[in-house]
Amino acid sequence: MSDMASQNTAMVTARNVSFSADDQLLLNDISVRIASGNITMVLGHNGAGKTLLLSALHGLISPQRGTIIGPARQKQKMVFQKPILLRRSAREYFEFLCPGLDDSTVQNWFQKAQLGPRMTTPARQLSGGESQKLALIGALASQPDLLFLDEPTAHLDFESIGFIESQITAARKTGTTIVMTSHNRAQAERLAEHVIFMENGRIVEMACANTFFSSPQTQAAKTYLKHY
Repeated sequence: MSDMASQNTAMVTARNVSFSADDQLLLNDISVRIASGNITMVLGHNGAGKTLLLSALHGLISPQRGTIIGPARQKQKMVFQKPILLRRSAREYFEFLCPGLDDSTVQNWFQKAQLGPRMTTPARQLSGGESQKLALIGALASQPDLLFLDEPTAHLDFESIGFIESQITAARKTGTTIVMTSHNRAQAERLAEHVIFMENGRIVEMACANTFFSSPQTQAAKTYLKHY
C-alpha cells in the first residue's frame, strides 16, 4: 500500500473494480482505499475516469467486476458539477435533499450561503453559483459521513468558489470524509490531503498531497502537473 491512508481507518474501499460501456473499458481494475476524515482529490485529464470513479464509489453505477465497501447510502451525499434542479422552489429543493429540518435551521443554511432572498425562487432560475451553493448546503445539512464532489466550483465566480471551499474545509473539520475532483491545481493544493491520479480509467499514482505536488513519481503525473 502507498503512504496514502496507510495509518487511517478506511471510509470506503474498492477492490479490482472494472466498468465497461459500449465495449469500452472505462474503469480498469481499480483498487483504492479512502481514508476517513480526510479530503481526497481525484485528478486527471478529461476522460480519465474521475467522475465515473466517484459514481461507482457512491453506488450510482454497478461495476461488472470487483467489490466496493462503504457506508450506507443514507450516510453519503454527492454533488454534481451541474446539479439536477427539480421543478420546485429553492427551499423546496433544499428540503427534498435534506428533509425534516426545522424552519430556523433551514433559514440559517440559506443565510450562510447568502441565498436568503432566493428561498422562494424557482430552483431552475438560480444562477450557476447559486444552484451549486444550494446543492452543497442541501448535502451538508444532512451531515453525511461521506461526501462526493464532482468539480464543485467549475465555471463559478470568485465569491461562490470561496464559499464552497470554506464549507468543504468546515465539513472536513467536523469529520466528514470528502472525495472530490478538480481541474484547478491551486484549489487542489489548498484543499487536498491525499491525491488519486487517474489516466485512461486506471489509478496510476496515489500519494499524500504534499508528496504528489512536489515529487510526483510517474511520468504521467509529472506531465499532468506541467500543464495544470
